[in-house]
This record gives sequence, structure tokens and C-alpha cells, in this order.
Amino acid sequence: MSARNNSKTLLMAFGAVLALSGCGNGADEVASPGVPANPPVAAPPPSTTPPPTTTPPPTAGPAANCPDGTVNQGTVVNDTLRACRLPSSILGDLTLRNVAGVAYQIQGQVSVGQDQLGDAAVNDASRRGRLYIEPGVTLFGRNGPDVLLVQRGSQIYALGTRDAPIVFTSLADLEGRGAKFDWAGIVLMGRAPINACIGNATPGTAACQGAVEGVSNAFGGGNAPNDSSGEMTYVQVRYSGNVIGDGNELQSLTLVGVGNETKISYFQSHYSGDDGIEIFGGTVNMSHVVITEADDDSLDTDWGWSGGVQFGLVVRKTPSVKGVADSGSIFEWSALDRQPTSTPKVSNFTVYTTDPTLDSLVKVNQGTNASIWNSVFVTAPAGPNQKQADVCFDISGTNSRIELLSNYFTCDKRDRNAATTVYVDAADKTGTVFGASTLGSTDYITGANERAVTPVPVRAKHPAFQDVDYIGAARDASDAWWTGWTVGL
Repeated sequence: MSARNNSKTLLMAFGAVLALSGCGNGADEVASPGVPANPPVAAPPPSTTPPPTTTPPPTAGPAANCPDGTVNQGTVVNDTLRACRLPSSILGDLTLRNVAGVAYQIQGQVSVGQDQLGDAAVNDASRRGRLYIEPGVTLFGRNGPDVLLVQRGSQIYALGTRDAPIVFTSLADLEGRGAKFDWAGIVLMGRAPINACIGNATPGTAACQGAVEGVSNAFGGGNAPNDSSGEMTYVQVRYSGNVIGDGNELQSLTLVGVGNETKISYFQSHYSGDDGIEIFGGTVNMSHVVITEADDDSLDTDWGWSGGVQFGLVVRKTPSVKGVADSGSIFEWSALDRQPTSTPKVSNFTVYTTDPTLDSLVKVNQGTNASIWNSVFVTAPAGPNQKQADVCFDISGTNSRIELLSNYFTCDKRDRNAATTVYVDAADKTGTVFGASTLGSTDYITGANERAVTPVPVRAKHPAFQDVDYIGAARDASDAWWTGWTVGL
């Protein structure tokens, strides 16, 4: 999903989706979901991890009851887990505790808080929701429309650990048969600026907001670059990607006008039916991101995003289930060609793909000013009658450009619109090398060829980044930060 066709129904009402959220077992509005036992006295600041809790020892069967604030839906997975449904509206504080034999169900559209519009000065506690999720908790959806939505002015604190990541997945996955499109995913709405406003609003003001695909009564954007939608760390999102219509889908994680006080790190998107992560405007930064087997684009950006992602691993070996016509790119960076300009930045990524149906590695269009620093990309040649999977760059549109500093690319063709020996015209390519790969094909650790590239300092270019003395996602095998908490690698 992207703005490659900016009229692909990004602004739509989805009353049908909301109606679905009320179907089956009586999903209900809960004005106050109740306060769990031993509730947090006050919300922790986004950068503070709540005090550790004691996780009960595992049991051989489902829990006898559901925790406060959730609704007992009976047992699932051959009576080994009790399904405890979240309320359809979460106002106030709700903590999902790690209870042996419990999996929390997302049914329909589950909204954390009610939209407080785009002005950061508005902070109505009666409309605010805060969802806290303890390490090791599992949440699941059953069907395509099942989505967790955090509204403007509300927060999620999903704070997993390396040994106990938080897992958002599908019931089918819990039963051992997960697949793309099993459920919708997670959507965060924030108050940071976007450049695609409904009506004639001025970008960057409180009145400038946009509606995103696949959810109802939800808008993102506003006047607060430093807005916070909470914190997520050591989180997996598996088998997501609801399709509402042609070019109209949800993915593992959708960020709309999300601000730079939101903290997202050690996050994995696994087998999304659409993009791995899509960012609509805002200023959010991320670090230590893993995207495995996204069906469309791995990282898709629109609406004037000005943040960055440092330390990323993208692996794609499986062809798109939607077919060659919609197979996507690793990065697709698009925007309306207006202020605030879309300036996506990535550093220290490792990308490894053997999918012969891929559209290209990096697609930049519609006035996007992109930067790739200190990264390693490896792609396989395109198969017969397939798209050009061996193309590094596809740059189009007025004012579109890409800065390439200290990278190593392995791809047969450097530019879709040029001969194989020509760099893209719109690129600053200082220190970037094209050559044979020595990247590990199973551990994704750089080899001698990649290590010969001198990294460029990046902190001065983007204050959320840090300077390191290597290119790629990790320095060496001992620095493989993705081990121990991810799946599919």
C-alpha cells in the first residue's frame, strides 16, 4: 500500500468495518474497562519501563478466568488457552497482565481512547485511553477486520523483553496454520504534521488531518511534532494485512501523523499480507526493526514523513501471494509534492531478497527527498517474465531524489530507466559501492566486501541516529541483535 497512486482511496469511511467490530459474541462499548489488580498508580513516561512483574509459572491448560477488564470468550487452541476479549473501546488505563493460559482477543476495531483532534493543547482525560501490555503477553485476531487502533491523545505501552517478547498474531497462527491476511494489524494515530489534509487545511496545523485505510472514525495529523503515542519494544506482529479493496489494505503497523516522542524499537513485522510498516507523515523515529516476508513493500512512506529508522533487517525470499502485478518494493517512498517535504532516512540496514518477482529494491517518487546511509542491499536476478527484481532504484517524478552515502549494493541493474552501468542521475552516491555480495545468506552478517566500505557519520544528519563504525545492520555475528526474540529467521 502506498501513495504511488495517491487517489487509491486513502480518504474513505469504513462504516462496514466498524459494524463488523460489533458482530459475534457481542463486542461492546466499555466506558471504563475496569482497573486490573495492582494497577499502575500513574502512567510511566514513554522512556520508562514499568516495574517488573512476576509471571505465573506455565500451566498445562487454560486459565480458569479472564483478568479484569476483559471478557471471557471460552477456550481456543484445543482448550489450551482461554480467550479474553478486549473491550471495543478502552478509556482510562487497562493493563494486560501475563497470565498463564490466557491469550487476549482483538475482535473488530478495538479503539484505545477517543479521538482528541489535532491540537496538542487539548488533553481531555475523559477521552484518553492507555493500554499497558506486559512482557510475554499474546494477543490475537480471528478475522481480517480485527484491528487495534490507538487514537490521537492516547497511548500504548507494549513493553516486551528479549526473553519475553509481546506477540500480536492470529488465531490460525496459534493453531499452527498462520497465513498472510489472517487479521488487520496495529494502527497508531498521532498529532504530528502531515502534508495530505482533508479539505483546504494548512499542513502542520491542528486542522490538517487525514483518514487512513481500513479503520473508521480515526484521523491522524496535527500541530505537534513531538507528540507521543506511547512505546513499543520487543514486539512481533505476525500474519496481518486486511484487504478492504483494490489498493486499500492494512499492514502489520500503520503510523499516521505519529510524533517523535513515540518510541518504537525491536519491532518485527512477519508475513504481512500488505506492507511490513507504512508511515503516513509525522516525525516518528524507529530503531532495530525486522521485516520478514512482507507481501507488498517492506517499508512504505507517504504524506510527508520526516523521521528515520536506524538498524534494520529486511528478508524477503517468498514471492507475493498477490502476484507479480502487485509485488511491491523493499522501500517505496512517496508523498504529495508539498510541504512538509517527505524526507525518509534509513541507516544501517541489511536487505536480503531472493524473490524474483520483486518490483525493485528502492522506489522513490512524488517529490520525495530520501536518504540511505551505511546500508547493505542484496537482490537476486529477475526470473523469466517477471518484474525487474534486480533493479536497485526506480526514481520518478519531479523533485524526487535519493542520497546514497557509504552503502554496498548487489544488483544487476542500478536504475530501471538507465543502462546497467549508469548510476541514477538524481543520486548523491558518495562512498557507495556496487559489487558482488559477501553477505551471509542465512546469518545476514556482512562479509569482506561490505566491511571494506567506510561508514559515514550520521548523527549530525539526523539527531535520532548514532554513529557506528560499520555498515549494515550489525557489526558482526556477536552483534546480531535480532536473535532470541524474532521468528522466521
